[in-house]
Amino acid sequence: MNAKQVVAKTYELFGNGEMEAWTETIDDNIVFTLPGDKHPFSGIYKGKQAMLEVFAKIPEAWDNFQVEPELMISEGNKVFVRVRAKADGMDTIFGHYFEINDEGKTVVFTAHDDTLSSYNAMK
Repeated sequence: MNAKQVVAKTYELFGNGEMEAWTETIDDNIVFTLPGDKHPFSGIYKGKQAMLEVFAKIPEAWDNFQVEPELMISEGNKVFVRVRAKADGMDTIFGHYFEINDEGKTVVFTAHDDTLSSYNAMK
């Protein structure tokens, strides 16, 4: 699979709730970044476990959270995705940046999310 196909698969697995398979697409040494300083999830998280701890909080923060890729641009091992993000009280656009290693796993994930809309929609 090329990098774009890997990223498409990660959204498919996440969207279908196949979390065990989804976690297998993440490298143990991933660097996950959510820019911002006031959103409670903002920060730089190093390692798979740190990222998964943030993602485990999603159901607690938002009801009916969904992300759906609308457009993917790929160059080599880098992929940028325009994402429709929805939850109760939220319908917005996110931009997600990925870098995929030779093993087909995500090593860099930067979530350029609409932090104001997502914050306002939190429970």
